[in-house]
Amino acid sequence: MLIHIVFLRLVGLGLLLLLGACATVPPDDARVDERIGAAISEEASQRAETLYLLLAGELAGQKGQYDVALESYLKLMHDSSDARLAERATQIALYAKQPDKALEAATLWLERAPDNMAARKIVAMLLLKNGRYDEALGHLGQVLQGAGGDAESALVDLVRMISQDLSKEDAARVMAQLVERFPLRAEVHYAYALLAMELGDVALARTEVDKALRLHPDWARARVLQAQLAARAGDWAAAKGILEQALRVDPGNSHLRLVLAEQLVREGNHKAAEQQFRRILRKEPEHEDAAFGLSMALLQSHQEDAARKVLTRLTEGSRWSTQAAYYLGLIESRHKHYEEALDWFEQVNSGSLTMDAQVNAVTSLIALGRDADALEKLGQLRKRFPEEALRFFLMEAEVLTRDNDYANAFEVLTEALQAMPGRPELLYTRALVAEHLDRLDVMEQDLTELLTLDPNDANALNALGYTLADKSNRYSEALSLLTRALALRPEEAAVLDSYGWLQYRMGNHESAIDYLRRAYQRNQDAEIAAHLGEVLWVSGKRSEAKAVWRKAARLAPGNEYIKRVMEAFKEVFE
Repeated sequence: MLIHIVFLRLVGLGLLLLLGACATVPPDDARVDERIGAAISEEASQRAETLYLLLAGELAGQKGQYDVALESYLKLMHDSSDARLAERATQIALYAKQPDKALEAATLWLERAPDNMAARKIVAMLLLKNGRYDEALGHLGQVLQGAGGDAESALVDLVRMISQDLSKEDAARVMAQLVERFPLRAEVHYAYALLAMELGDVALARTEVDKALRLHPDWARARVLQAQLAARAGDWAAAKGILEQALRVDPGNSHLRLVLAEQLVREGNHKAAEQQFRRILRKEPEHEDAAFGLSMALLQSHQEDAARKVLTRLTEGSRWSTQAAYYLGLIESRHKHYEEALDWFEQVNSGSLTMDAQVNAVTSLIALGRDADALEKLGQLRKRFPEEALRFFLMEAEVLTRDNDYANAFEVLTEALQAMPGRPELLYTRALVAEHLDRLDVMEQDLTELLTLDPNDANALNALGYTLADKSNRYSEALSLLTRALALRPEEAAVLDSYGWLQYRMGNHESAIDYLRRAYQRNQDAEIAAHLGEVLWVSGKRSEAKAVWRKAARLAPGNEYIKRVMEAFKEVFE
């Protein structure tokens, strides 16, 4: 659109030039002096060429042929004294990433418009990138002197530019030389402190901001940076003290108060932060940053109703609207108002919280029993956030296994492993799903691959060892695996249960009871209860077996292991 507008303007300019030339031609050619006629003809020819180059350059730009557009403008630039043509050539050269030609054009632009600070900044930046530091510093000095009261913003822009375009060493060298040239300019020391902080040199940043404040003691922005540096060094008390001192000097400064409130939130002093946010809002009721900060402080201090009111107002067109919707979703979800939570999460479709909001939307759908919708959304999220595909594959498998749809869960995990071979999370999950489908070949294959990747993977050792003990008579292999798992996690209930079950399968009932009791003491899981009860029953300890089973049935009546026990030992539950 911009190129199109410029094109129309330039076409208009070219036509006016041509019309101006035509207007100078007398109506009676016979009376025109031949020399005047030749001059007019040459001028019209030149203007026609100018119009042609303008048209050619803009049309090439619209087609993405930036090299062609640039050549047209470079010729126009040299054939004309118009600074605007040099500016346009600079813009195209920068866009086409041709720094040498950009410098050529920008230098000419600056010659024709020496008071243009934008041109001077670009020349300085291009000289810096070219390693011509002395020349660049001369221009930067003029930018600083010409900026007047806006020197602070000019220097912040400079820091942003050099930190992006130069190496750390070169950026630091440029700023150090600028400080040498202007040792009494507080803005220069402030800019150097900003750069040093960005480069990770906190000590240098603190030194430079202290120099800035000695030259300009009441400069609120520098005080904020000084406080931030103290906080980064872990000196929270100093950071808070700096901000409180600055507010005593300038109590009406909302920015200072906002930074203090945010610092109090980081310290966990939410009540004090709330007070500071409210002071800002009493003075400036429409201060959106203070309102959002207040909502976060209220949430942290468990004042959810008050937070909900503030966040609801922020959803109405403020710059915090998506964040407000996200946190309102969290509040409703916490109270199990899943329909309302889903509505809020679905409103978050841009910004850094988008993926988290959409994951929470999936969780809300699952809580509402809308598993089909959850699965559909997870498929969409995999395409939208391919870098998080692993997470979404695992969530899909979890939803399907929760619905006992092991066949589709197996397909999803197989697809995931084709896209991301060798991922331990996928291998382990598919192995567990394969066990439910009696695909022991796949289970053993996946767990063996896991153990190849990490021989000390206790989960894999335990899962494979238990399966071999429970589903086969390969007890010696199971014993080797479970002994290693037990050495790695001697107090883990799942490992103790597997080892105890192996002892039972090998006929060592007393040893089995010992390990299974230890597992049950740590976790009264239904599967452990089923195992312990069975070994107690066949060992003649039937009263204890009944007590264990009945308690498990009461705590987890729908559990598949308890159902098997109730089928096998009906008399216990009659």
